[in-house]
Amino acid sequence: MTSLFLNGVFGVSLFLLLLAGGVALHLLNMERTYRRVAATSKVKVDDEGEPKANGGKISKDKLKEEIMEEMFTRQGSNFNAAAVAAWMLLFAAFAYFYFLTPEIFPRHNYFQVSFLASGPLGFAAFGLLVLLFSLVAAAFVPRKIYGYYELSKSMKVAVMFAVPLLAVSIFLSVQQGTIYPEVDLGSRSFAFLALFASEAALLWPVYADALGGMK
Repeated sequence: MTSLFLNGVFGVSLFLLLLAGGVALHLLNMERTYRRVAATSKVKVDDEGEPKANGGKISKDKLKEEIMEEMFTRQGSNFNAAAVAAWMLLFAAFAYFYFLTPEIFPRHNYFQVSFLASGPLGFAAFGLLVLLFSLVAAAFVPRKIYGYYELSKSMKVAVMFAVPLLAVSIFLSVQQGTIYPEVDLGSRSFAFLALFASEAALLWPVYADALGGMK
């Protein structure tokens, strides 16, 4: 089991697969929602199959945009702030776990960048670079994804709890970097579990809706 936690190909593939699945299912959820709302609305269709509104023709993309905008629900500033922080920390924790020490990817890691590895604040600079790259994506997620789902209290708690859980994963990965070449398998395993449990929590609303878990 421990070797599974240290298998970089498996871990990176799983991380990307969960993300790609979330994106694909979100698009399917939105398309299903659009079709359901359009079918029960008073929107008429002309002879060419194009929707009409207010006596004139309107493009399907425009209609979809208007329907999705009407369905958007604000989740609250506290939740949005926690969600942005969680997504940023998710990418940082991923980078720290897989690319901070050479034990997983010997040829692709922090120690291969000499100006970082030799600097007194190298670990912090490494994390800051990852956070900057993930900022745009992290800020995009709460506004463009969570607003279209009916989030239960447990889902919101799970997303917000991902913040301290990811912080623990980062801390344990940094610990691995400070003691390298020694390896603490216990903390390494917990960092792995914290990383992927957090990713699952952040994507839970999308997967739950796709599986019919929410109305």
